[in-house]
Amino acid sequence: MKIPNPLPPALLFVAIASTVLLPRAGHGTDLVEAYNLAVESDPEFRRVAAANRAVMELKPQAIAQLLPAVQGRGNTYSNDQDISSAFIPVGEGGGVEFNSHGYSIDLSQPLFRYDRFIRLRQANSRIQQAGAEYASAEQALMVRLAERYFLVLANMDNLAFAEAEEKSLSRQLDQAKQRFDVGLTAITDVQEAQAGFDRAVAQKIAAANGVDNAREALREIIGIYLEAQAAITENMPFVPPDPADPDQWTDTALAQNLDIAAAMHAVESSRQEIKVQNTGHLPTLDAVASYGYDKTGGRFGATKIHSDAVGLELNVPLFQGGFVSSRAREARARLDVSLEQLEIARRNTQRKTREAYLGVISGISQVYAFKQALISSETALRATEAGFEVGTRTAVDVIAAERVLSQSKRDYARAKYEYIQNSLRLKQAAGTLSHEDLAQINQWLSY
Repeated sequence: MKIPNPLPPALLFVAIASTVLLPRAGHGTDLVEAYNLAVESDPEFRRVAAANRAVMELKPQAIAQLLPAVQGRGNTYSNDQDISSAFIPVGEGGGVEFNSHGYSIDLSQPLFRYDRFIRLRQANSRIQQAGAEYASAEQALMVRLAERYFLVLANMDNLAFAEAEEKSLSRQLDQAKQRFDVGLTAITDVQEAQAGFDRAVAQKIAAANGVDNAREALREIIGIYLEAQAAITENMPFVPPDPADPDQWTDTALAQNLDIAAAMHAVESSRQEIKVQNTGHLPTLDAVASYGYDKTGGRFGATKIHSDAVGLELNVPLFQGGFVSSRAREARARLDVSLEQLEIARRNTQRKTREAYLGVISGISQVYAFKQALISSETALRATEAGFEVGTRTAVDVIAAERVLSQSKRDYARAKYEYIQNSLRLKQAAGTLSHEDLAQINQWLSY
């Protein structure tokens, strides 16, 4: 599976998806704007991007190993000699000082170095693997960003529901006290209403803390705290997966999932590493050329030497203590690791694809079911409050109905968020998640 250069699409999306990067004063932040912030700020995504840039350098490095290498050397020495010999007349020996210096230029062109040709092919596999990992990290960022973005909205909903429940139970407590003062109800109704109100206050405090924690989790990705966020509209469509067949989605995922693609390239790289290590038994052949100059002195006068040489250099490994064989065995073991990692990626992808598909299907049914439950809970609460007014229902009944209504609101809101997240996870598992999917979801949001 060929992975295109991942950097331009991301940068292009950042450039065209929003006119500015940071939220403007008095303006909420939608999902696309939050994603733009995450691309620039999320350390996990930036780490993968930096690793991808590093791997891209493997190919020019491998090519460089096949090209001529030129090396220049120079030297200069100060020499001090003390000469004594039976062949030198008495009085003519002694010390002499002189300078010697020289330089050389050496050229080497590999003719047969099989390991370097394999390294070039291996570099291509590593680059394709890094490209798949980058694209996978980009999709993972979309899913993580959406999860935390909607987590904030879900907790804000919980806070709004808790505040509404607290306000309603506060009115209920006041009514219970008034009815007790005029002798229309027992003290137990007041106590039940007080307990329900106190519980609502505690829930509001917990919900406010949940909002703070969710905002902190979102800030971890985008780098800033958002003052306001776009929320889901009531006219959001709920569309089942197309095609409506989990087996087709699974087949697509096994063929296009980016984690599987990265694992497959890793396997190919491991196979090539075995070949590289086995080349340690092969000879190498280089074409070499050199030019040098040396000048030295001494008692018998200065000497100048100009030299040049052209030839072939053959190296034949004979024995290295079993080092090459050991490295080959290590490479084969690492191939087994890569193969198992590929199988893990395939099984994990198959599980996630089916889970997400079923999550989307069941999520649609849950949305409609919870919406109907919400309508029923509102009707039941109004009936219970009317019964309490005429004395046929108690404060306990009203409080229970309030709790059911609040829970119905939470369930309905949570079902919508889970539907969106499962839709994104399904496309991520299938390897088809794109920026356009975030833009489409963004159309379902408003301030």
